[in-house]
Amino acid sequence: MAIAPHSTGEQPLAGRPVLGGVQLGLAAVRGSTPERIWALSDAEVTESLRAIADLTTATSALMVAVLAEARQRSLGSGEGWGPVDWAHSQAPLVPMRMLLDAQIVADASGEPRLEAVLDAVRAGLGSGLAGAARGSEGSGCDDARRDDAASVLPVGKAAQLVRFHEGVRGLADADQLEDVTGTLLAAARGADGFSERDLGAAVRRTGDLLRPDRLVEHDADVRRAHQSLVKGAGPCGLSRYTLLLDDEAAAIIDSAIDALAKPVRTETGEHDPRTPAARRADALVDLVRRAVSAPDGQPRQPKTTLTVTVPLEVLAGRCRGAGVLPDGSHLTAETVRRLACDAQVVPAVLGSHGEVLEQGQAVRLFTRPQIRHLWLRDGHCTFPGCSKPQTWTDGHHLVHWVDDGPTDIDNAALLCRTHHTVVHRERYGGLVVDGPHGPHVVWDLTPNSYDAHVERFRAVGGANGVPPRP
Repeated sequence: MAIAPHSTGEQPLAGRPVLGGVQLGLAAVRGSTPERIWALSDAEVTESLRAIADLTTATSALMVAVLAEARQRSLGSGEGWGPVDWAHSQAPLVPMRMLLDAQIVADASGEPRLEAVLDAVRAGLGSGLAGAARGSEGSGCDDARRDDAASVLPVGKAAQLVRFHEGVRGLADADQLEDVTGTLLAAARGADGFSERDLGAAVRRTGDLLRPDRLVEHDADVRRAHQSLVKGAGPCGLSRYTLLLDDEAAAIIDSAIDALAKPVRTETGEHDPRTPAARRADALVDLVRRAVSAPDGQPRQPKTTLTVTVPLEVLAGRCRGAGVLPDGSHLTAETVRRLACDAQVVPAVLGSHGEVLEQGQAVRLFTRPQIRHLWLRDGHCTFPGCSKPQTWTDGHHLVHWVDDGPTDIDNAALLCRTHHTVVHRERYGGLVVDGPHGPHVVWDLTPNSYDAHVERFRAVGGANGVPPRP
């Protein structure tokens, strides 16, 4: 219900909801004489920053309340405005990102399953939040202030949780969604909660776990299909390359370039004069030069070292999960299984916070001599109809090593990256058979034929070796 408007239009009244307090606060801020800030002590400068942080949090929470009321009243709709456009027309100096986040949270008003998120945003109207979060002294209300600070959820994080909830609520069990939303909310709120970046990673991974595997892998395929490299004209006669990659490809490029982009001293011992961007560009060119200059028939640059942490149960397909890269981004389980076909695996025992408690010896899977043997035997990608050369392929375990498959030639096949992804996604089974021209790989392109192949392997040879060639 709307309250009768203030009729005089001359002076703001402190008793008016929201408007009165905001106008009085704005007048106070405008009269704060920032040109005399030099007169403050160090402690007062620090306290000023904390107070400004409290004020920012409070005004963000008020903006959500105002936008929710404006939406309920359909303000601007008569002129054809949408909620965000109307808000931007009234507050053009507010960054669009801030308006979008506030509007998303405001739109969630009235959704019972998100009431806890909205309550956490409203907690930003509490007092002394920043000072309490940093343990300020000299106040008799420290405990209450700390409780306020621990319960606050910034609007930006709230928008992430609302987007997450809206994105998966049609797919997830209602009770399970309520539980995981509460867990994410508890981890995000307060000064010591997840950063927006960490919360974003947690939200994406949780969303993947709540969605069927086929949809997660489909999204990964879509991202992979939209990778691109575009050349254009740059300034001063230079060329500009724009590269768009998925998480896996970006991690490979980052790992390869970082190893070659470190600063080096000049011949005279001076510091490297190149900028970080110039060093990365030189590293990329160096990688390509090394790759194209190697003699035919010889493995090129050694495989890039890409560190991925994944539970063994996930790698073996016995439970759902994902691989975690050093920067916190995730790779789907099928992507990790494909990478593990031709990788160096280091078994490790991790603690509850991800710390390494015990680390075993690295196990090198297909060796260089084995890869050269496969190059000679297979000649190219073994997937039916593919003729990509052996230099574009990886070694693939026909029976994965987590299923007790041995790392030897009779359990190996060359696959290009595209078909390596297809084989793991569709779980195709393959077998090395003898033919008139020697051994070659035969694929069963029936979805999930890998499972039957593993059962045959275990029945005939098990972990002691692969089945005899047909």
